[in-house]
Amino acid sequence: MLDNFNLYPLHVFRLVARSGSVTRAAQDLFISQPAVSAHLKALETAIGEPLFERTPRGMLLTSAGAAALEQINRLFALYEEIPAAVDALRGQVRGEVVAAASSTPGVYLMPGLLRRFQQQYPDARPVLRLGDSADVLEWLLTYQAPLGVIGEMKLAPGLESLEIATDHLQLVVGAGDALCRVNRVRAEHLRGRTLLLREPGSSTRAGAQRLLGERLNEFERVMEIPSTEAIKQAVAYGLGVAVISSLATRLEQDAGLLQPVRDTQLRQARKFFLVKRQDRVLTGSPAALWHCLTTCSSKIRQAGNRKSQPKE
Repeated sequence: MLDNFNLYPLHVFRLVARSGSVTRAAQDLFISQPAVSAHLKALETAIGEPLFERTPRGMLLTSAGAAALEQINRLFALYEEIPAAVDALRGQVRGEVVAAASSTPGVYLMPGLLRRFQQQYPDARPVLRLGDSADVLEWLLTYQAPLGVIGEMKLAPGLESLEIATDHLQLVVGAGDALCRVNRVRAEHLRGRTLLLREPGSSTRAGAQRLLGERLNEFERVMEIPSTEAIKQAVAYGLGVAVISSLATRLEQDAGLLQPVRDTQLRQARKFFLVKRQDRVLTGSPAALWHCLTTCSSKIRQAGNRKSQPKE
């Protein structure tokens, strides 16, 4: 039974599960590897099942370990929200709140929204955690973040979403590129060109593949670059073309460095969603941030559209 257990062995287990390594968990905790192993052994004895399978690839969770991790992550999420819940009873919104976001909304949308939240709740401390969309969904599922913002992606079971903004995914070229003057882009216009794509797991990558479809084969080559900023620089210097968010190219379009092609078939509206676990009841600062983002949605829904039209 777990009656006499404190939270520390559970915390040790959680770190080993996250890193897949006793050595790394010991380093993070500043304790010895035998101490980590002892905590795991005691927990396995209390639960009555092995929690890990030791393999050359590291410590892999057993089915019992995965079930235990789900509940332990939930437990720590509740534990960490105790101060926020008490503050909410007093009508206070303060303390740290983590907002996860994929790269495009995280870099080009969330800073302005978090500034509004900070102005409304000066005692709150929003922390922005960036990753690709797949990372964000994983952080939500494992209780590492209470809420997140991503582009259009299929959600895992147990998550719920709410649309809060839109942009356009569009084929973008350097401002002096001859493709800017083409009204209908055909295969011969793309022949010999390099298409720059984000990495798998990115909603921008998924959106680009949906937008281009079989036209991906019309490019001479496809190059993967895991950074929107790097892709923009490459396109501006004429090293390729790319499907990029209108949110991400506003400054470059104004500066005359990048321009979307005229062909409307190579432009597609995309939605951004606020996401959380269905079974996670937000309180305190996370609840206030969720409310702030949803109430701001009518003001920002067209944020990505104002600069999305190509210049004639």
